[in-house]
Amino acid sequence: MPNARNASDVTIKESRCIVEALPPELLWKIFMINTERYIPYKAFGLHFNEPDSRLDTARSCSQVCRLWRKLLLQSSSVWGRLLHIQSFENTADEWREAVISRVGDAPLWIIGRVSISTRPYILSILQSKWESVQVLAVKDRDLYDGQVLPAWSFLEREAPALEVFKLWIDSFYMDAQHILPFSPLFRNAAPRLKSFMTSIPFQLTLPAPWLANLHSVTFNRLQSVPTILSALKFTPHLEHLYISGDATQHPIRHHAQDGDVSKPHLPLLESLIINGLERNPEDLGLLLESISLAPGQLRRLCISQADAISLEPYQQRLQRSITKWIHAYMEASSPHYLILWGHNESHLYLTMRPTQDAEEQMDVSLAFDSHSYLTIKNIAQSSQFRAVETLYIFLRPSRWPLRPLYDALQFITHLTACGPDIRALFHDMLQFSLFPHLCTINLQGGHLQDDSDSELLESTISKVMDFLEHRASIGSPISVLELSPARVKFVSGMNEERLERIPGLTVMFKEDD
Repeated sequence: MPNARNASDVTIKESRCIVEALPPELLWKIFMINTERYIPYKAFGLHFNEPDSRLDTARSCSQVCRLWRKLLLQSSSVWGRLLHIQSFENTADEWREAVISRVGDAPLWIIGRVSISTRPYILSILQSKWESVQVLAVKDRDLYDGQVLPAWSFLEREAPALEVFKLWIDSFYMDAQHILPFSPLFRNAAPRLKSFMTSIPFQLTLPAPWLANLHSVTFNRLQSVPTILSALKFTPHLEHLYISGDATQHPIRHHAQDGDVSKPHLPLLESLIINGLERNPEDLGLLLESISLAPGQLRRLCISQADAISLEPYQQRLQRSITKWIHAYMEASSPHYLILWGHNESHLYLTMRPTQDAEEQMDVSLAFDSHSYLTIKNIAQSSQFRAVETLYIFLRPSRWPLRPLYDALQFITHLTACGPDIRALFHDMLQFSLFPHLCTINLQGGHLQDDSDSELLESTISKVMDFLEHRASIGSPISVLELSPARVKFVSGMNEERLERIPGLTVMFKEDD
């Protein structure tokens, strides 16, 4: 009978035999999986500081046995995807050269944050092997340094293997002095490019054949809206569109007439994010009304609208365009969760999600103007508001005419209300019999225990009590009232007695989210 040591030796030998018995093709597949990194085509950025141990994993695998080492050293496709820039911080030149010698002509994934110590190494790879780069997702804070920018001139060369291009700097520039001087990018030859995303202004000269296969793209305010619309005609596969501007700068007027601009159709578009056009409602409206999309596609919508003072004479046109996109999102996503944020009189913020925690959502800000009632009424005409079950609302005293929207929310079951003007909300709920299916109310916000305006506080509490009692009296009682432990005035004295007399009501104490 073998002793423990002999049994251990047998186990090790058997394990080695099993490893060595695997065919090289399967081992190569394992190595590729171990060194994989998910590259999100649609994400605007990458988390450059997140740990990346893929290079260490490959190094460890090469030390398992001679067979693994031999196979790994011969697998240039594995080493080509391991050029995570931070992995080369404070490493010896010998190790850096060893890694690049193993790359050969394999497709390259160069990802991470460029520093002073890694810049010479990374730029030398880009300059010598640009035609092999498949993924470039890089942040270079010193890109506009007089000695650094010329080293990026390889961007003017053809990019036959490039699929993902993401380039950032730490600062956000939006002027002609800070623009990539290389044109045309990729010498107009990047046939495999799927994702082009950058925070850096760039020159766009049409036609640009590298647009043809894009799934995601960013444009900026140094491109005119007519130019952006013309470019979008050549992006039939586009799924994610980001347009950024500089809200602090007054735009350059391009005076495009309706007949002069392209009307691109984007049948696969899932995401539209526009920000920084607050100073130019004309451009924003032109973009929104000129792009058409297939029904049932839109999953993400973000629009920051212009200040009301700058809307005339474009306000009606702009509001119609925004309404079109809101309805397109709702038809595709059937939202169950709605946030209304009336933070001030000038803007109303709408957020919709399929579920409370969903990442895909709609964020739209509406500017108050003389047509706001009509805008809210038109938005509320979507039948998809019947799907909304949860409403979170923050209200300050304002002129926003929200009644048409309230009327459309017939199937709300859970209401979270906060803000100093929730008294007006409960007044409307009582007077107009809003939210007939409401079961749960969660009252949040420090204003409810603020003694600085005791009259407002008592009036708010009284109005909430009136609503709860009314719903019970008509046979449609509220089941749950959620309160923070700090809101003792709701359950003290006369209020406590009134609450106890409401049949079917459960009062719960809950910490604010």
